[in-house]
Amino acid sequence: MDKKHAKKIKRSDKKKKEKKKAKEQAQNVNKQMNMFDRLPKACSACKKDFPKTREAHMAWQVTVRTEEQLVRLFCPDCQERAKELAEKQNEV
Repeated sequence: MDKKHAKKIKRSDKKKKEKKKAKEQAQNVNKQMNMFDRLPKACSACKKDFPKTREAHMAWQVTVRTEEQLVRLFCPDCQERAKELAEKQNEV
């Protein structure tokens, strides 16, 4: 087998791997989007109602655990408290 043929095979394998990875990522996003109906109506920590505004959609954080089929929603205040707690834990 000559060098030219070997390079061609190597490129082909690389393209296949990239396609497979892209397909897996798309499936993962699809699974997460299918869990959108599980989104809570309030913060999972403090139970503050989730306002349906653009600002809220940008500030509130959603976590998705696909294996457990669990979706959690956190308000900016709870995110800040969690960040502070994590910083305190890192100091100790």
